[in-house]
Amino acid sequence: MSASTVRRWLDQDVLKPWQHRFWIFITDPGFRTKAERILDPYARTFDGVVLGEHEYVISADEKTSIQARCHPTLVLGKARAVRANHT
Repeated sequence: MSASTVRRWLDQDVLKPWQHRFWIFITDPGFRTKAERILDPYARTFDGVVLGEHEYVISADEKTSIQARCHPTLVLGKARAVRANHT
């Protein structure tokens, strides 16, 4: 199968994953405070204190593929990617 055949099939197909754009509308007024508590250790700080040389962050995420949608997906349009919001 040649590259031009695959390219032609993808051009004709309805599925175009490279034309999807995802975004999040942050509606929680306390989001910044909650996000800082989660993200600060990755910046090597905790409660405003810099982590020591032998202190580490260990991440154990679960079910990372679950994405709840609260805004409708906007379909693919002429010269516009599909837009899907995940929060």
